[in-house]
Amino acid sequence: MARRSIDWEEGLSKDLQEDGEARKHFFLGLIEEGYHWREALTKIIKIIGVNEYTALAGDIKPSNLLNQLKPEANITISTLRKITGPLGIEMTFRGRSDNVRQKLNKAS
Repeated sequence: MARRSIDWEEGLSKDLQEDGEARKHFFLGLIEEGYHWREALTKIIKIIGVNEYTALAGDIKPSNLLNQLKPEANITISTLRKITGPLGIEMTFRGRSDNVRQKLNKAS
């Protein structure tokens, strides 16, 4: 049997593997609880199982997936799309607001 994360739980893992809507809602619930997107993604992947999640994601190796989840990793948008695909979500990025830009300019 594969080595499992402490977060892994067989019943929940099976439910999340089989139900795309459950994966999506679980991930969004973690975000609402205050998890950073990368922390939430890491948690759901560990609950499902790394090998099982890469099977859902398709063209990504387990070792590459784990490397991309590290806080210091510079994940590309195309890789992020692959990784978030099984969640049925689309990650978007927004520019900084004018208030933030003004504060940054004053600090310079």
